[in-house]
Amino acid sequence: MANQEQIETLRESLDVLIEDQDFARAAELLSGFHPADQADLIEEQEENDAHSLVQALTPDQLGEVLEFLNEELRAELIQDLSPEVLASALDELDEDVAADIVQDLPREQAEEVVPLLEYRDSIAELLIYPEESAGGRMSVDFVAVQRRWTVDEAIQFLRNEAPDDNHPFYLYVVDDEGRLTGTVSLRSLVTAAPETPIAAITSEDLITVQAAEDQEVVAERMRHYNLLALPVVDVAGKLRGVITADDILDVQVQEATEDFNRLVGLPEEERIFRPIREAVPPRLAWLMINLFTALMAAATVSIFEGTIERVAVLAVFMPVVAGMGGNAGIQTITLVVRSIALGEIQPRDAMDVLRHEAIIAVIKGVVIGVVVGMIALIWQGNALLGLIVAVAMLANIVNATLAGVMVPLVLKRLRLDPALASGVMVTTFSDVVGFFVFLGLGAIFVDQLT
Repeated sequence: MANQEQIETLRESLDVLIEDQDFARAAELLSGFHPADQADLIEEQEENDAHSLVQALTPDQLGEVLEFLNEELRAELIQDLSPEVLASALDELDEDVAADIVQDLPREQAEEVVPLLEYRDSIAELLIYPEESAGGRMSVDFVAVQRRWTVDEAIQFLRNEAPDDNHPFYLYVVDDEGRLTGTVSLRSLVTAAPETPIAAITSEDLITVQAAEDQEVVAERMRHYNLLALPVVDVAGKLRGVITADDILDVQVQEATEDFNRLVGLPEEERIFRPIREAVPPRLAWLMINLFTALMAAATVSIFEGTIERVAVLAVFMPVVAGMGGNAGIQTITLVVRSIALGEIQPRDAMDVLRHEAIIAVIKGVVIGVVVGMIALIWQGNALLGLIVAVAMLANIVNATLAGVMVPLVLKRLRLDPALASGVMVTTFSDVVGFFVFLGLGAIFVDQLT
């Protein structure tokens, strides 16, 4: 693994070679570094130079680098590769990683590449499942021993199979139909007498995931049970594959990014350097929707136009009431979305969560309401105005907090992503209700305020 100083030296040397269009030597220079570092340096290049550099990589080197490249850039860089070159590169990868890349290929290119792959049958099996499911993430490269075997037979099987060192320190035990029945640790295997039945040293305390379940469920289950690997089974209980901890790291980053983006209405694939022609439409579309919600708040204000004309000072505190409510709602919604993602709460827990957050909201509302009310009293010299601001602040913080709980839980109940623009929805609730309560109180006491 290269340190930062080595990377900087490599970057400088690479720039010189690329400027001279010597891509063969540039590729050779890259080969001495970790594939992740190679991918980072390729991503820094201009598009044409990146294409030429990838073309100069050997199939072995290309296969290692493909795993670490940004998905959008990877799709652009490999579209011009011949099926033979791409297949050779994919054969260097684990089947699950190769399947993910094949799944992103255009249909025509995938149909040309898959028949050329060494492990095409395994990859074809993985392609049956959605990319973001347990089946789409699993590896079919696992070791399973038969429950009816003896320890001696199992050890002989391992010698013949010679599994690589990426496997965890335990084996899966299956019956004659391939159904997963338990696990056996390598320590138990090597310390048991040769004639011992595998069934006698099998642990049946199983934690599994079904192939059709979402990758987010996989990540949470592995985190919750602190697992190095999680077996994937079908509806009949047959062992189909294994997901290891390193497979799931990217999932956790992907899911966190997806939730952050969806909270503000951005597509999950949005990135800071996404091409402008692709970045503008989804952002603009959601801002247009947001404009509609803003107009709803404006319409609420217009109802009280006469009140504002008579008591202009109300306009001074309107953004304070709405803004603080929105901030309180975002606090709550962030916690709720995260808790749902981690499996800490379910829709059935709505009343408990509402009760907990309502108490917190009242405390926050009272404290902030009193502070703002005192500021209004001292600033404007009007005790009634201070009281109205305090009450409106309390009401809006409670309203926004409860919306922050209910919106993601309702979306979860509807089988939608709880983060799906929840932030925008809660802000709308906060603005409309905040303005209505504050200006409504102002209208009731307009004579006393003037």
